[in-house]
Order: sequence, then C-alpha cells, then structure tokens
Amino acid sequence: MEAVTIGRATLYCGDCVDILPMLPKVDALVTDIPYGEVNRESGGLRNLDKGAADIADLDLAELTRLLARGHSNYVFCGIEQVSAIRAEMVKLGLTTRSCVWEKTNPSPMNGQRFWLSSLEHCVFGRAPKAPFFEMCASAVWRCPTETDQQHPTQKPIRLMARLIAASTTPECTILDPFMGSGTTGVAAVQMGRDFIGIEREERYFEIACRRIEDAQRQGDMFIA
Repeated sequence: MEAVTIGRATLYCGDCVDILPMLPKVDALVTDIPYGEVNRESGGLRNLDKGAADIADLDLAELTRLLARGHSNYVFCGIEQVSAIRAEMVKLGLTTRSCVWEKTNPSPMNGQRFWLSSLEHCVFGRAPKAPFFEMCASAVWRCPTETDQQHPTQKPIRLMARLIAASTTPECTILDPFMGSGTTGVAAVQMGRDFIGIEREERYFEIACRRIEDAQRQGDMFIA
C-alpha cells in the first residue's frame, strides 16, 4: 500500500474498500459518497455509474460500518440513503443528525419548471465525548458553491472547513476515503490538521495532490 505524503497529509490512490481496513482509527470522517445524479463538468446532469465506484461490492450497511471510523462522522449522501445511514450509525453507538447544505447560488437549470436543486444531504454521527464547538447551531449550512470546479461533486472549502472546525481540535486527524479533487484535504491542511485521503481515479488523485500541496505550501509560507 503506497502513499504520497504532503506535509501533514497522507494520500492513497486506490480503492477505499481495500485501504480502509488497514488504516488506524481517526478523529473525524468528512466525506461525500458516490450517489444519485451529479453535475457534469459541462453543467448538465449524468447518472453516476455505481458499478465503477469504490463501493460497488458493498451494500449501504457495510459501507457505513466501514466508513464510521471517527469520533465524528459527516457523510454526504443521497436523500434515499439518509435513513439507512442514520440507522447504521445508531447501531454503532453514535448520536445522529440529518443535516443539509443549502447552496446560496444554485444552478438555474430547469428553474422555469421546477424548484431549484439547492440542497444536499449529510448524515452526522457523533460518539460520546467527541468535541463539538457549534453550540445550538442549526443543521442547515448555508454556503455558496465554488466557481472553480475541478470535480463534478466538489464541495466548497469553506463548508468543509466549518465542519472540521465544529468537530475537531488541531491535533486531530481527518479522513476522506472518497477524496475526489481533495477539498476536505485542502481545508484540513489550511486548518493545521492531519489528513488521510483516498481516491480511486488517478486524474482526480493528481488534482488532489496538487491542491493539497499548494495549500501546504501557502501554510508554510504563512508560518515562515
């Protein structure tokens, strides 16, 4: 199992199903699993081919048990998956919340016929005594999408940074086993956390390495 180390980030190019069992326990999971329909780079829609995804050979229950490796777990997923993921997290002894990212700048596509697609769902699971720093905050996170999209389902750095700040301290390690273009890793590095990322597709792995390396370099320059 080869890894690329960039400062406090350790990155793996491969299938998370094979790599996750060999990793140590982490403090927090922040990830976006493959699901449903996602945006194309062109701005249109496509159906995700789950047969090509990392989780092809796992059912949702097995996936949740494999993923829930942190004291705090954020799993972005399709609305059809929310109940099943919450149920499995409860079995693992986690307290859960169903959370929503509200995009403040949603795409206007088909807006003349439908309500805009401005919501993405996330299941949060917290172990007893895990840190949490957003006292009495709503589980609806309002945040714009980023204009510089390098992955079809890329999340905003600002949003990932908020979740990391809410549930970790500087000595914590963050895991994203569906790393994509590395947004969670960028946020973790910027906030001075250790990060472990896994991505199966080589082209996105290379983008993630470059983005996280840039973030690490900027941090080193700031410290210097």
